Amino acid sequence: MRTSAHSFSAVCETLFIPLYARAREQHQVPTLLKDPLAQELVQKIDYDFAKFEQAPASMTGVVLRAAYFDAIVRQFVKKHTNAVVVHLGYGLDTRCQRLGAEVADTPFYQIDVPEVITFRKQLLAPLANETYIASCMFETTWMEKLQKKHPRATFAFVMEGVLMYFSPEQNQQLFAHLAQRFVGAELHFDVISRWLSTGSNWHDAVRLTPAQFQFGIDDDRAIEKWHTALRYQGSCDVMSFEGWERAGWLYWLGQQYFPVLRSAARVVAYFVQP
Repeated sequence: MRTSAHSFSAVCETLFIPLYARAREQHQVPTLLKDPLAQELVQKIDYDFAKFEQAPASMTGVVLRAAYFDAIVRQFVKKHTNAVVVHLGYGLDTRCQRLGAEVADTPFYQIDVPEVITFRKQLLAPLANETYIASCMFETTWMEKLQKKHPRATFAFVMEGVLMYFSPEQNQQLFAHLAQRFVGAELHFDVISRWLSTGSNWHDAVRLTPAQFQFGIDDDRAIEKWHTALRYQGSCDVMSFEGWERAGWLYWLGQQYFPVLRSAARVVAYFVQP
C-alpha cells in the first residue's frame, strides 16, 4: 500500500518536484546525480508524479542544483572538524544518504513543518547522524536549541528550493535571526529573479501545483542589508552548470542568448561575520 500525499498544503506539495526529478534522473545516461533512494520513495508514494514530465527545465535544473549543494556540503564538512549542517525546508531530500560515509560523523539537522516531518518518518527513518525537527523554519526555538547543543560548532545552513515561496519580510527575518545567533556560519541557498517570481502560473513545474512564488531578487548583494553581519560570498546562474542540454534545445538557446532567462535562477553563498 502506498503512502498518501493528498493532504499537503500548497508549498509543501512542491517537495515532490525535486524528488521526482532525482528519481527520473536515475534513468538518464550519463547520470548527473546518483540517487536510487529517490526512485524507491517515488514508488512508495500515492501522488501523480507523471505530470512533471511536462517540466523538462525543472527536471534538469533541480538535479543540477542538488548536485551543486551536495558538493557544497561535502566541501564544508571536509573543511571544518566541528561542522554541523542544517537543512531548512528539507522535504524528502536524501543528501545524507547520497553523501554516505563522507558525512557520517557530521551532525545533520533536517527541519521542516510538522506535516512534512510526519510524512517523511513514514517513509524514511533518520540515519544515525540525522535529527528531524518538526518546526516552521521561521521560529527561533530550534535555533536556540542548536546553539546550546553545539556551542563551538561551525554551522552551514542550506535552503534549497525554499525561499521563493515566502515573502521578502519572512526571508529577511529568517536571515536576521540566523545572523544574530550563528557567528561564522555559512548560508547556502538559491533564489529566483523578480521577473521569474511573477510567473508561478507559467513556470513549467510550479504551475502543476497549487503553490505560488512570493519572493524574487535581482541583486544578490542586497541581502547584506538584511543584517550587519551578513556578507556576500558569491553566486552563479544555475543555467551555467553543465548538463542543461538535457532540458532540450529551446532551453539551451535561452541559456546562450537571453540573459534574463539565464539569470532567472541562481545559487548564492553568504557568511555570518563576527
